Amino acid sequence: GGVAMESSENAPASPEQGDDVVPREAARGGEPAREEAPQSSDVDGDASASERATTGDSRERREEGHEVDAGNAPAGGDDSEDDARSDGSDSSSEEEVSGLAALIRKLALKAEEKKAAGGDESALSSAPAAVAAEPLPPVLSSFDLRGVAEHIRSGKCSNIIVMAGAGISVSAGIPDFRTPGTGLYDNLAKYDLPHPTAVFELDFFRSNPEPFYLLAAELYPGRYPPTPTHHFVRLLHEKGLLLRCFTQNIDSLEAAAGVPADKIVAAHGNFDSARCLSGHAACVLEVKKHVDRGEVMRCARDDCDALVKPDIVFFGENLPERFGEKAHSDFPKCDLLVVAGTSLAVHPFAGLVNHPGEDVPRLLVNRERVGEADARVRAMAALVGHTAGLGFDFDSETNRRDALFLGDCDDGFRELARLLGWDAELETLVEAGKAETRGGKDAG
Repeated sequence: GGVAMESSENAPASPEQGDDVVPREAARGGEPAREEAPQSSDVDGDASASERATTGDSRERREEGHEVDAGNAPAGGDDSEDDARSDGSDSSSEEEVSGLAALIRKLALKAEEKKAAGGDESALSSAPAAVAAEPLPPVLSSFDLRGVAEHIRSGKCSNIIVMAGAGISVSAGIPDFRTPGTGLYDNLAKYDLPHPTAVFELDFFRSNPEPFYLLAAELYPGRYPPTPTHHFVRLLHEKGLLLRCFTQNIDSLEAAAGVPADKIVAAHGNFDSARCLSGHAACVLEVKKHVDRGEVMRCARDDCDALVKPDIVFFGENLPERFGEKAHSDFPKCDLLVVAGTSLAVHPFAGLVNHPGEDVPRLLVNRERVGEADARVRAMAALVGHTAGLGFDFDSETNRRDALFLGDCDDGFRELARLLGWDAELETLVEAGKAETRGGKDAG
């Protein structure tokens, strides 16, 4: 099973970058839909539950108290302000007490479970000491590229997972989706869309497929060379270190760089296959000819006239079954997670950062910080010794494993290659990739 993407006017970035008579929805019914990532405070289930456990009751009482106070507020302005301050202080204290009570209850429950399992008889009385327990040691020597390079060189990594977004393809000449002024969403304004993400929505495609075909011509594989970042992923494979590359991108540049198809999971699909909206398989060569001409293609079957599109996942469509299958089987084996060039704004892809074990180091190479949990939620979760599922943790004193490089992806991976002693190999691959792309264009 897996997930699908929901489409709405405020939907997140679109895809960043067979078989006959099988409707997409039926064929992939078990996969989850592509949807927007939650805001920073909307952490995964465990964190949300933790926050609710410590603040929910007091919030309810605070809201009830506010309604009573509002209905019986005195007329005097100064007194009213004093009362408001007093009420705020009381509710704040009440929230703190409620939160502490919830924490103690949880610690006591853990102690009782330990006692029932044959643990120390004094476990219950010493439960609060868990709050002040010494933190576990870090798994990286430093939370930067140097620390990650040292970890790789130590031989501790043999199952590295890469999560890639549109940012890794920008230097190839493919614009990303969100950058103001140059992103694809801004550039789509000339097509008079109701909103930028409409180009990746099925309802809009059914009524007006031309904008998607124009966009597809810009993104079609073969026009752009792989970037140094793509070639770094290939190097990981050649060194026997790459378990899988999960990519949001539809440009197929990972394959163009020489990463084997079985090592790639195209979470949002790509141009490698196509079908009509009724589910009939279509010839990808014919689709490319139509895209090159800017002509909309329809199903070639005599009994069907449905619109044809490449197997790129639109909002509301189910993700490929392979996404769920490999996420389920790969992440328990992961010993280093590398996240690059993504806003982590589209689920379920974004949630993958929380799938590695708590002792698995993670590296984010990106122009901006993304995927961090709300500091208040993380602090509360840390008190009860459970911070799994809360996203990256770059600043907190509890950070044990999250490294960060802020800047262009190519700069980050060139530096990481240098620290690993792979820089000459990387540059050789980059130049060969450029020459191959030029040769393909000349032949075309």
